[in-house]
Amino acid sequence: MTKKKENTTRNRQKEQARTISKLFAKHGIDLELVEAGRTLYQSFIQAKDRTKKDPYYIKKGIKFNFDKKPSIALIEVINGDIAFWEAWYKQQAIFDKTGLEDDRPTLHRLDPDGHYEFGNIGALPWGEHKQEHAVPLLIIDTDNLTINSYESITKMVDAEGIKQHKIDAVRASKKDAEKE
Repeated sequence: MTKKKENTTRNRQKEQARTISKLFAKHGIDLELVEAGRTLYQSFIQAKDRTKKDPYYIKKGIKFNFDKKPSIALIEVINGDIAFWEAWYKQQAIFDKTGLEDDRPTLHRLDPDGHYEFGNIGALPWGEHKQEHAVPLLIIDTDNLTINSYESITKMVDAEGIKQHKIDAVRASKKDAEKE
């Protein structure tokens, strides 16, 4: 990541933390949980964007059925689904201790064909979430007469030394082809 992009990300995170701090103070939510609130807030933004922009979500008709404003959705979920919120902030605490990306909490739809809504969201560590979406691959190399199998695209990228942006470009061209 470039310095400029790192600074932009850091500034966005600080601004989000200020927003969540004010929101938590207003609603009487423990200020020690601001980072958990910030990551959930960010997850809501990303989930809402996926339902509006990602062709897979659009084709499946998957909706973000919380308030359009992520800050209001955050309070709605914290107050409306205590068990989910507790699972989220406990996973955030684990991530804060380890710093491992695989421990970062992620927003998970329990029914993958269902909407982002009460009763269909859970908190999962990123490591478990990505494994759930892993697609096994079989690569046949006709030049070297070898066959390699991988648990996921990520494992293949790591093993073969392929740049992630090349995989993303292939995915993008596939999505473009599906649109036509």
